[in-house]
Amino acid sequence: MRIQQMFGSRVTSAVQDPSYPVYVDTSVMMGQTGLINEETRQFDGIVYMPCTAENNFFPDLASLPRADVVYFCSPNNPTGAAATKEQLTELVNICKERGSILVFDAAYAPFIRSPGIPKSIYEIEGAKDVAIECNSFSKYAGFTG
Repeated sequence: MRIQQMFGSRVTSAVQDPSYPVYVDTSVMMGQTGLINEETRQFDGIVYMPCTAENNFFPDLASLPRADVVYFCSPNNPTGAAATKEQLTELVNICKERGSILVFDAAYAPFIRSPGIPKSIYEIEGAKDVAIECNSFSKYAGFTG
């Protein structure tokens, strides 16, 4: 929620779908969304980035509308899918082109064991221009709550 306060209530956020519910919840609490669409069970004013088995759990970024803030978690919660260097490079480049801020959630990075899979967005060239990386002591050190 604290990071949301930096952006205010007049921003459009993009979230992976599915994703950690707090990204949507805090957007709602900050007044960044419209009402919930009863048919889709999604909030108006949020860009939902489908991440399914059909797209290898990585969104088709070029087909999505621009968002002021893009929340991206790798490995993803709840799917566990970890983005490749190529995918993260595409994400950084899209954010740079569109003037979006990338909030990269690396809380599950300690679980990455595959060689060549980035554990930090800052492993990607240009990320320092657009990205804020968040993390969690709960995974690294077992500090909960």
